[in-house]
Amino acid sequence: MVKYTLTIINKEDNHSYSYSLQLNQNQEDNPEVIFKDEITASMKKQLENQSSTILNDYQLQQIINTWIEDIKEGYRSTPIHLQLKSILDEKLKLLIDLGNQDIPNLISPDLENIEPSEGVLPPLSSIFYL
Repeated sequence: MVKYTLTIINKEDNHSYSYSLQLNQNQEDNPEVIFKDEITASMKKQLENQSSTILNDYQLQQIINTWIEDIKEGYRSTPIHLQLKSILDEKLKLLIDLGNQDIPNLISPDLENIEPSEGVLPPLSSIFYL
């Protein structure tokens, strides 16, 4: 059995995440037969857990197709550069927060002791002789 390794490299931070398979001679000759639902789901789950990102169906299919071609050509290591979306970013999009909708109690201002000490206009007592 031969070990084949897929390495996903995130374009944003250049971190790499890998997934490996042990293939026998028959599987090496026909690699498309091994990528059934359970292997694909296992690979997706492991890569998402390692990278804390989300792989969409298009990216997953792109990964599998590239890996199948590399296995057919005899490459035991397949690096793929992808723009991965963070799980946190995706979950923040789903967040619905209405916030605190309560109207606060209004406080009336105390204007009794407020007098202008100076201003643009002179005091009225200096204009009008009362």
